[in-house]
Amino acid sequence: MEAWEKYFPGRDLPIVCYYTNELGDVKFPNRPKPNRKGYTCIFSQIAPVRQGRSRAFNMENLGCFGAFIPLGFATNVSDDVKNYVCNIERVKKTYAHVDGMYEHHSSQGAPGKYLVFKRWDTLEEQDNPQVVFFFANPDVIAGLHTLANFDSMTAHGVMVPSGTGCDSIVGFPMSELEAKEPKAVLGALDPSVRACVRPDIFTFSAPWAKFLSMLDNMDESFLAANCWTNVKSRFK
Repeated sequence: MEAWEKYFPGRDLPIVCYYTNELGDVKFPNRPKPNRKGYTCIFSQIAPVRQGRSRAFNMENLGCFGAFIPLGFATNVSDDVKNYVCNIERVKKTYAHVDGMYEHHSSQGAPGKYLVFKRWDTLEEQDNPQVVFFFANPDVIAGLHTLANFDSMTAHGVMVPSGTGCDSIVGFPMSELEAKEPKAVLGALDPSVRACVRPDIFTFSAPWAKFLSMLDNMDESFLAANCWTNVKSRFK
């Protein structure tokens, strides 16, 4: 938190998520009633987390059937999902393209009963963070993107895969947990998710190992150089 305030003053703290079989004192909210669109996006459901109120989810209380696979609580693509993606959202050309997308999706099944979301400053000693993600404007995204590539031997320390908003904050970064060189994920590019965030906000997610390397590199990176000082001056 000291490093974050030093280099990203006044910006929102990140959110951490992890799977567990124990809720502890984390709230497990009721499934939301369908809105006029027929679903409630996980970005709306985790809005309280950004205010410091932890939440837990699984298939019982997720408000969007499209979140079941990205969050690890289902493995088969239902016809409802295919119909919505192809005929309502129109972000995939055919059902075959939807199947192809998930055939190449490396997300794993949920290793716990619940998926817990906590803001960074509410973490407790017994928690086991797996993914850290940020809601951020382009200036912050630029800093995180550059930091994620600081110790990468390639130009691809961050990926921008096509998928749902929940894919970008959970599904794809979770799939990088065991990677030899884990990548961070830039997201919230799904048109359906754009309506749930401010126009200048995107997400940046990192599997735990990648996040730790970014944290270790902060003081010796560009963040301590004049080029970042000029950008940082706009945060206030």
